[in-house]
Amino acid sequence: MKILVFDNEIPPHLVCDRSSHLAISERYYKYGKHSLQWAYSSNSYLQVNEPLLYRPYQEGSISQERDSFVVWIYNGEPIADVVTFQFGRKDGVDCQFDFHLNFRGWRTAWVAYERDMQGDPHLEMDKLTIRAPKSIGEGTLYINQLVLNTRIDPRFHTRDKQVPLVNLEGDQKANAHWLSLLAFEELAPRYAMPESVSTEQQRAHEVTHERFEKLILEDRIVTHADMLRIKMMFANFEISRNGNVISGRPIDLPFFDHVPKEDRERWKELVNGVQLSAYTDFMMDIAVCYRSTDQASWKRELQVMFMDMLDHLDEQGWTYGSAQGTVHHFGYNYRNYYPAVYLMRNELAQAGRLERTQQTMYWYSGAGRIHAPLEEIEGNIDIFNTTLHGILASLLILPDSPAKVRELTSFSTWLSQSLLPAPGLRSAYKSDGSAYHHVNHYPAYAIGGFLGVTPVIYLLSGTAYRVDELAHGSVRKALLAMRLYSNKYEWLVSLSARHPTGKGELEVVPFQYMALAGTPDGLQPIDEEVAAAYMRLHHDEEKSEVYERFLEMGITPEDDPNGHWTMNFAALAIHRRGSWLVGARGHSRYLWANESYVSANLYGRYISHGHVQIMSQGQPINNEASGYHHDGWDWNRWPGTTTVHKPIPELRSNVRNVDAFSGFEEMLLSDETYAGGLNLEGRNGMFAMKLHEHPKYEGSLRARKSVFFFDNRIICLGSDIENTNTVYPTETTLFQSHLADQKCPIWVNDHSPIREFPYSHEHVLDESIWLLDHLENGYYIPAGQRLSVSRSVQHSKHQATDAYTQGSFAAAWLGHGCAPQQGSYEYTILVKTDQDGIETFCADMQHAESAPYTVLRKDRSAHIVKDHANQTTAYALFEANTGINEGWLRDVDTPAMVMIREAEDELIISAVDPDLHLYEGKEWDQYDEDGNQVEVSVYSRKWVHAPSIPSTIRLILRGNWVMRDDYLGCRLAIDHGDDDTTIIEITCKDAMPREFVVGMNM
Repeated sequence: MKILVFDNEIPPHLVCDRSSHLAISERYYKYGKHSLQWAYSSNSYLQVNEPLLYRPYQEGSISQERDSFVVWIYNGEPIADVVTFQFGRKDGVDCQFDFHLNFRGWRTAWVAYERDMQGDPHLEMDKLTIRAPKSIGEGTLYINQLVLNTRIDPRFHTRDKQVPLVNLEGDQKANAHWLSLLAFEELAPRYAMPESVSTEQQRAHEVTHERFEKLILEDRIVTHADMLRIKMMFANFEISRNGNVISGRPIDLPFFDHVPKEDRERWKELVNGVQLSAYTDFMMDIAVCYRSTDQASWKRELQVMFMDMLDHLDEQGWTYGSAQGTVHHFGYNYRNYYPAVYLMRNELAQAGRLERTQQTMYWYSGAGRIHAPLEEIEGNIDIFNTTLHGILASLLILPDSPAKVRELTSFSTWLSQSLLPAPGLRSAYKSDGSAYHHVNHYPAYAIGGFLGVTPVIYLLSGTAYRVDELAHGSVRKALLAMRLYSNKYEWLVSLSARHPTGKGELEVVPFQYMALAGTPDGLQPIDEEVAAAYMRLHHDEEKSEVYERFLEMGITPEDDPNGHWTMNFAALAIHRRGSWLVGARGHSRYLWANESYVSANLYGRYISHGHVQIMSQGQPINNEASGYHHDGWDWNRWPGTTTVHKPIPELRSNVRNVDAFSGFEEMLLSDETYAGGLNLEGRNGMFAMKLHEHPKYEGSLRARKSVFFFDNRIICLGSDIENTNTVYPTETTLFQSHLADQKCPIWVNDHSPIREFPYSHEHVLDESIWLLDHLENGYYIPAGQRLSVSRSVQHSKHQATDAYTQGSFAAAWLGHGCAPQQGSYEYTILVKTDQDGIETFCADMQHAESAPYTVLRKDRSAHIVKDHANQTTAYALFEANTGINEGWLRDVDTPAMVMIREAEDELIISAVDPDLHLYEGKEWDQYDEDGNQVEVSVYSRKWVHAPSIPSTIRLILRGNWVMRDDYLGCRLAIDHGDDDTTIIEITCKDAMPREFVVGMNM
């Protein structure tokens, strides 16, 4: 990084022409206590004679960073002109850009040489020429921190009113929701201006104001101690006024992306800045105290401090039209600004600052996005979490007028569109209840989204601006789904993405606001189903006014959810009975297998290789009590997965920055389309996947895996397990469970507990056996397999820091040997059972007439199981047209999942094509010249935003059947086949299951 910081003297290699003058000034400063003062005339120039050390980006580099120029400029009065930065050699100019002077205060620009400037940068550039604006006779600019060359992530440069041509591509990329402030500002209003404000709209403004203020203004008693604390904190910012000049410590985002990583902490210390989040949090603190006290002297002091902070923020460039070089992830650092200024709106109006502040709110919240064309609107959890309230606040503080009506109407339309089930892998909510971020179902981010969006749905409910019924229902479904894949509060570890701590948990507050928002159709002021869910989840020690209100209405807490649910946009099956939960998770060519960053989830590559997790223990039920414990966890052994068992260091992710669309992250895709689940009558279900690990690590690993859920019986099958690794064994894990007490026993085919520690034993099974872990889960393992059981202290690595960890665990797995070919497995889990229960089950399985289930088929083409208690046959059909001929199903022309329950003269059938069909055929740029799949960023894939392509399953049943009713997407084919068969055509989209009933044609 080549940087000029102006302290006490002018650098010798910096010169100006005779018609201008340079000096070191203490009047204005950004970093340090000085700046370079340049008094110019219309033809003046300022020149820096210094090699720029420019180097172009090289394809295949580890990092995507690009050589960039950075500058800070102070302008005393807005000018309708530009200052031009030219870079070249001798008397020539190789590249340049214009910096608009339409502002007052400090502004910055981050400009990439190759992408953002006019002309072609050259390796030998050794001169920077700054040319003064030409339209005025003379003027003065102040320059602070002139960075001639630094390397910056190409995603981060942000265009604004000063440099509108920077990173134009950013408006189309994953960071657009942060960076596209200027594009949002330039959108034309969606609706024409109404002639007046109706009575209904006026009432809506009043109601929303009242609710919003109650939402953000906490009850508080202000004390002398509060005032002393606030004064001390305010003094820490060193804000002072000298005439119309206000100065103080610089206010920064925490990232410092324009400084090399190894220098960032040192640079932060040198600049002695204040983090924007701390600054705006303190503004909120002052605003709440101001609104909470009646002491006039305190109110005067608080108001003066607030106005000084607001003016200093504006002077520092945190104001309308400025993007501060970058605003990526900006919302997390600015979100308290909006409620703070909202609470002080009347005082701002009296001080003549309301209009300026409203413009700043509108700009930084990206409120202009509400006017985007409907087809371009995409929901975004980051926005719901951090700036949605800011957008609404920026509209509410407008004076009641036709313009306010137009903006709030546009806001309602935009928000409704954002909340509808999104096509393809677009954010934020899916038809199956998945909540999307980072191009996958992501509960850790969904929480913030729910915390942001549910209060807004409530604020607008019952008014002229309420969100659309379908949009309301979409969020409602996603929120209620979260309490299905969480138990009671923590969600499945397989859903933890890059945070495999086992501590991720839902928030109860969104359920409260969703209940208060009423039913989606707007007919009931309280949504009783959501209210009941809220009451079950509500922490008993925190009984609330809302909880008591629901009780008075006769609403009671719901029972623990029971049933089976399919979420194929998450490749997830959810099965619940009593108070326990089991989830099965996979991945595909659309849904990444893992998310790893350079300091997060470094060992988690196997987390969705058919992960089957049981959550059944704890008060309340949680991951730790149910067996998951980070320290000492063997990252090879996620329950249910089939993996090549490697030394922990060899599992460490090699995280790369693969293209300009992504950062340093790993989100590997398979090349298989078959992964997902199916449910029947909301009670039982199945999961299946074609496992193929990405060639970045173990591309030869393949398997066909299925999981069938019937009541408390979970039948796990695997076939065609293969790879070419002759060094490390391939295994399928039954369980890995933390032993909080090393004396906790397990049982293996005997009523005598195994308490020995450490303990290990390998069983080559000549006959079927049973196993019981210390968490009340029984395992039936048929003969012909190799079972290993272990109780030991395990040594591992921390998922984020690489530190060594250890812990005591019990584990069991089936061994397939090194480099297996056509390997297979079968085992069944009984959840919440005891020794007698699993022993009886094992005995019953030895005789066909008493066996609870029968495996009818387990090969490359199909896994088929019949559960006798439920009279249900479940089919995982990995290949099409395989001549099934099992049960009532003769054949299917598409890889599919089918479940059929026999009920007297009817068949209840559910079927799905689990392929999301976001694109067809092979995506060739994912493969090298030898046909091997290569790592790509999912953000670079055009199909991410593509809608699911409908597909048709032709299902052939034995016998002559008719439809009992009209069912969405299901019909009898015109061609009924021969006399002994019935052909049914099922149209699938978004991998959503179709369920229907057929009756015998008498």
